[in-house]
Amino acid sequence: MKSSNKSLESISDNIVIIFVVALFLIDFLPHAESEDIIYNQFLYLAGLNFIMAIYLTFKAKFISSEVIKSFKKSYVFWLFTTFLLFCALSFITAVNTTLVLEKIIELIIGFCILINFTILLKNRLHLIPKIVFIICIAAFLQSALELYHFKMNFDKVSLSVALSELSLSTGNINILAASLTIKIPFLLLGFTHYLQKRRIFIFITLLLVTTTILLTAARTAIISTTLVYILFIIYNFKINSFSKATVLKTVILIVPILVTIAISSSILKKVENNSRYTSIAGRLEQINTKDAATNARLVTWKNTFDLAKTKPLLGVGLGNYKVESIPFEKTQNNDSAISLHSHNDFLETMAETGFINGLIYISLFILIVLINAKRFFKSDQIEIQSLAMLTLMVTVVYGMDALLNFPMFRATMMIFLCLIIVFTIINESSSNEPDTKLVKNNFYWFVTLISAGTIYFAFLGYKASKLEFLIKKDNAAGYKNTVLTGDEVIKRIPKYKNTLTTAESFYEYAGIYYYNEDKLDQALKYLSKADKINPYFGRIFFYKMLVANKKGNIDSAYVYGKQAFYMRPRNINFYTMSIQFARAKKDTAEILKEHKTFIQYRNIPQAWKLAADELKNANYNDKNLLQFIDKGIKQFPNDTILLKEKNKIATVDYIGKAQSFLNAKNKVKALEYYNKALKADPTNADVMQYLAFYYFNAGDYKQSLNYFLNALKNRQFNSGRTEFFIANCYLKLNDKVNACKYFEISNSKNFPDAKPQIIQNCK
Repeated sequence: MKSSNKSLESISDNIVIIFVVALFLIDFLPHAESEDIIYNQFLYLAGLNFIMAIYLTFKAKFISSEVIKSFKKSYVFWLFTTFLLFCALSFITAVNTTLVLEKIIELIIGFCILINFTILLKNRLHLIPKIVFIICIAAFLQSALELYHFKMNFDKVSLSVALSELSLSTGNINILAASLTIKIPFLLLGFTHYLQKRRIFIFITLLLVTTTILLTAARTAIISTTLVYILFIIYNFKINSFSKATVLKTVILIVPILVTIAISSSILKKVENNSRYTSIAGRLEQINTKDAATNARLVTWKNTFDLAKTKPLLGVGLGNYKVESIPFEKTQNNDSAISLHSHNDFLETMAETGFINGLIYISLFILIVLINAKRFFKSDQIEIQSLAMLTLMVTVVYGMDALLNFPMFRATMMIFLCLIIVFTIINESSSNEPDTKLVKNNFYWFVTLISAGTIYFAFLGYKASKLEFLIKKDNAAGYKNTVLTGDEVIKRIPKYKNTLTTAESFYEYAGIYYYNEDKLDQALKYLSKADKINPYFGRIFFYKMLVANKKGNIDSAYVYGKQAFYMRPRNINFYTMSIQFARAKKDTAEILKEHKTFIQYRNIPQAWKLAADELKNANYNDKNLLQFIDKGIKQFPNDTILLKEKNKIATVDYIGKAQSFLNAKNKVKALEYYNKALKADPTNADVMQYLAFYYFNAGDYKQSLNYFLNALKNRQFNSGRTEFFIANCYLKLNDKVNACKYFEISNSKNFPDAKPQIIQNCK
C-alpha cells in the first residue's frame, strides 16, 4: 500500500513539473503573423488551463483537500477575487463593453492559472527547487536567443536598430527587460541552492540575463535588479549568518553585474544621438522631471487621475483607458500618438475600475509584502523563509514594473503575478496528519467549463490580431497592392472585439479601404460606425473630409477638416489639410485662427511656413503677410525656411515696384529695386532675367550677358528665349562663335526668332 501511494505521489510530482515546463514555454511561442504576441500567449494559457482542469477533474483523489482550506483562509486570495469582481462590475459604466470583456477574459485566464497551480503545488514545497531551476533554464534560453538575434541583426543593420529590436520573445523591449528581470530572483536563489555544475550554469545564465537587460536600457529593470540584489544580500546573511563563505558567495553573484556593466557600456557608447541607449549612469540620471520622457509620464499620470475622477466608483471600464484617455491628451501628444497605457497599473486600475478597486489592487501588494516579510523574519523553517524571500523579490520586480509600466495584461508577466499569489497561499507547514478527505469533482468541472470558455474568446482575440496584422501591413504599404479589401475587413471583423490594439475601430480601417477603392458611400457608412466606437482620434473626420473632397463637396470637406483639426490640434497633417481648405474658401481668418491654435501647443517653424503659403495663396495682404512671417522669424531666428519664405515675398514685392518705376521711366529707381530683389533672393533666376533685360535695353551687353548666363545656371529654361538673348549679347560683343552656338540651342527649343538669325549670321 505504501509503495502504491509513493508511486502515485511520484506521478503527481511529475505532472506538476510537466505543467510548470509547459507554462514557461510561453516565452518561446512564435508570433504566427499576429500583430501582438499576447494573443497567441493568452490562447496558449487558456488551452493549458483547460488541460490542467481536465487532469484535476479526473485525478482529484491525488489532490490535497487542504487546498480548499488554504483558499478560504487566504486574505490574499479573497482580495484578488474581490479585485476581479470590481473589474467585472466596470461593465456597468463602460462605454465600450467589448474592451471590458476582452480584458476580463485575460484576468480569468490568470485566475485559472492561480487556482490550478495552487491545487497542484499545495503541500509540495519540495518541488520549489525544481521549479526554480526550470525558470533558470527558461531565462538562459530566452536571453541566449535574444543575444543571438541581436548579433545577427547587428551584422545587417545599425547598432541602434539592432538594440531596439531586442524583443524577439515578447514583442516589446520593456516587456523583455521585465520578463528577464523577474527571473533574476530565481537565478539568485538557485545559485545558493544548487552545487557544482548547476551552479556554474546559473552563473552563466545570470551573465546572459543581466547583459540582455542592460542592453535594453530599461530604467525600471535596472532599479528592480538593484532592489532584488539588496534583498538577496539580506536573505543571504539572515539564512547563513555573517561569515567568510557568505560574503564570498555574495561577491561572486555581484561579479556578473560588474562584467555585464562593462560589456553593455562598451556597446552602448558606440550608439550615437540616442538618449535611450546611453550609459547606465546616464539612464538613471534621466529619472528627473526635466527629462522629456519622465515629464511626459508625469503628465500621463495626471491625465489618468483626472480620468479616474470622471467615474470614481466603477471607473470608465476595464480596458477602456486606451480610448477614454485620448481627449485628455489631445493638447499634449503630437499627430495621432496616444498613450494606450498610463505606465502605472495602479492608476490605470483606478481609472478603469474605480478608486475602491484601485486601492484594493494596491492593498493586494502591501498584504503580500507584509505576509512574506513576516514569514521570512519569524519562521524557523529555511524552506518557508526561502520561498518567502523569493516571493518578496518577485513582488518587488512586479510591483516596480506595475508602478512604471503595464505588466497586468502582458501574459508573460501575469504568470508571475499568479505565482506570487500561489507562493503566498501555499507557503506554510504541511499537515502532519494524513489527508483522507476528497474534494468533490463539481468544482473542477466548473473550472474546466470556465477554461473552455476562455479558449473560445482567446481564439477570437487571436483571429482579431491576425486581421490587425494584415491591416497594418497594408497601411504600411500605403494601401498599394493590398492583401485585404474593404469587404474582407468587414467580413473578418471579430464578433466581440471591435478595436485594434492601438484603439482604432476596425470599422475605421474598413472605411479607409473603401475610400481607397473609391467606394465612397461605403466609406462614409463605416467611418460613421467607427465614430460611435472611438470618436477621439480625429482621423475619422479627416477621411470624411477626403471623401467629401473626392465627391466635389468642398463645403463639407472644409467642415470635416476643421473638426479633425480641433479634435487633434497638434496633428500636423490635420493642420495642413484644414488650412488648405480654408485657403480654397479664401478664409484667411480661419487660417490665422488654426495657426494660433496649433502653435499654442506645438510651435514649430513648419507651422509658420505652411500658414504663410496658404495665406499667400489666399491673396492675403503682402504687408500683413510679411509681418506674420517676421513674427515667426522672431521666434525662430535661425530657421532658413522662414527666411527664404520672407525673401520670396520681399522679392516679388521689389520686382513689382521695379516694374512700376520702369513703366514710369524712372530707370534709376527700377534698377535699385531690381538689385534689392536680387539681394533678398540671390539665386532667383527670374530676378536675374529682369536685370539682364534691363541692361540689354540699356545697351550694356556685357552686364546683360552676365545676368543671362547666371539665370541659366540657376534654372533650366525651355522656351529658348534666354539662349536667344545670350546669343544676341555675344553678337553685340563681336563673338560670333558663341553667338551661333546659343542661336542653335535656342532654335533646338523652337524659339521662332532663332532660325532667321542663324541664316543671317551663322551660314
